[in-house]
Amino acid sequence: MSLELIQLAKKFADGGLSANAFADPYIAKWSAERDANKLKDDNANVSECASTIFILADCYNPDLDRRKSELDEAGLRAEVKATLSKFKLA
Repeated sequence: MSLELIQLAKKFADGGLSANAFADPYIAKWSAERDANKLKDDNANVSECASTIFILADCYNPDLDRRKSELDEAGLRAEVKATLSKFKLA
């Protein structure tokens, strides 16, 4: 099931979605899969990648007064790309 999350992340990483169109839907879908206990259905690599991207999406803040620990759109896109590459899912 998390492969759908990975596809959503790839679409964002490739510029097909804005950060605003990506972050909240990704968080909602990941949370729904977690609550339905579906994350365990995928291999550990996919599950860990999806969970890492969830954390990144949660750190997204479009406001100019963001904390250093928060990401703007460019930062989120770069981190999602790096995470997909790290897990060899790019």
